[in-house]
Amino acid sequence: MTFVSLAEACRRLSIDAKTLHRWLADAQLALQCHPHDGRKKGVSQEHLQGLARLHQRSLAPLPQEPPAPVASEVPPLPAELLALPEQVSALQTQIAALQQQVADLTHLLQQQAHPPGNPAPLAKPSRRSSKPAHPVPRSRPATKTPRKPVHVIPRVEYGEEGHEVVICPKHGLLPFEPDTPQWFAWVAEQSSFRFVGKVGSFSAHHEWRVPKGAWRAHRHIRNHGYSLRLAPTQELTIAVLEQVAEALQAHLT
Repeated sequence: MTFVSLAEACRRLSIDAKTLHRWLADAQLALQCHPHDGRKKGVSQEHLQGLARLHQRSLAPLPQEPPAPVASEVPPLPAELLALPEQVSALQTQIAALQQQVADLTHLLQQQAHPPGNPAPLAKPSRRSSKPAHPVPRSRPATKTPRKPVHVIPRVEYGEEGHEVVICPKHGLLPFEPDTPQWFAWVAEQSSFRFVGKVGSFSAHHEWRVPKGAWRAHRHIRNHGYSLRLAPTQELTIAVLEQVAEALQAHLT
């Protein structure tokens, strides 16, 4: 049953409260209580429609409820925030490459360092012999071999712009891109370089004794050295370098 208050019934029938009570008494209709609040009195929707038909009245339309407010759309995130995951991933790749390069340099320094020789212990005189022991000649202090300066080789790495760049220790970022005529001319003049790709890294060395100038990739993983054949100078493309870097990276899994 639909409950209609007295005020709403008067408004829809366009009559006053006194007339409504009289119409209800003539029709022998009792007032209805609100389903949730017994203090409020009214009529049912059926009784209201019956009174309208009995007295040839048209019911005024119900008041229209205001439309529910539409939730405002969430503004889109700025481009700087959307680009953060990609920048963090690139930084992690660079950090891993730098850590690998530091490990290679540390290994190279350990190979080149020569520990100083320990002096020979002095011979103690024997208690049984009455003859004095011959004096032991003093050992000369071991001369330290000067360390050779660390040779920093060029680096080819995957940059933030989405492609590889060539970095020279003396001249910085070189103005050409890989897989170009300038690239193959530059490779032909190098003896070694460091490659840091999308998924892995290694050191490339030129095999001068091999016909057509072949290259070989080297990497130390968990105190074990790995070496793979690359390609001749004129075929040393970024695709070849990335493929070998991925193959060496698989030894970590």
